[in-house]
Amino acid sequence: MNIQLAIVRACLGDGCRVRLLESGDVIDVRQDSRSVHRDRLRYGYLAAVDLECEPAIVWHWQRAQALIWRPNSVLAVLPEGRLAECQTASQMPADIGAAPEVWVSLVGGAWEVHDAVLHGLPAHPERLIAWVLDQRVVEHA
Repeated sequence: MNIQLAIVRACLGDGCRVRLLESGDVIDVRQDSRSVHRDRLRYGYLAAVDLECEPAIVWHWQRAQALIWRPNSVLAVLPEGRLAECQTASQMPADIGAAPEVWVSLVGGAWEVHDAVLHGLPAHPERLIAWVLDQRVVEHA
């Protein structure tokens, strides 16, 4: 398995065009069955792409505006304007505790904060890849 992060550029049907963060290449990928139970992908989302065989998005995060930082959570505004209480993920780096924007994801029915947004990108991309691998989402094809 070869997981890389990408920014979603456009989606239509079960496929998307993404820009890989590592190389800057723009490629077409499919939305894998491992991620279809989640909300619809949109422009600007951060995606974990499995590049083995046919490239596919296996997980994604939304960019949210952090309003209030609490000891174990963040009150954030999601892209559609809805407020959400987002629990801080256990692997979240301590240095993002006051970031104005964060990458959030719906995990098991609850919102979680996984990283800070830094110049439109994740501040700690290697930690997000490790999180995806730890969740074993790539094994649930």
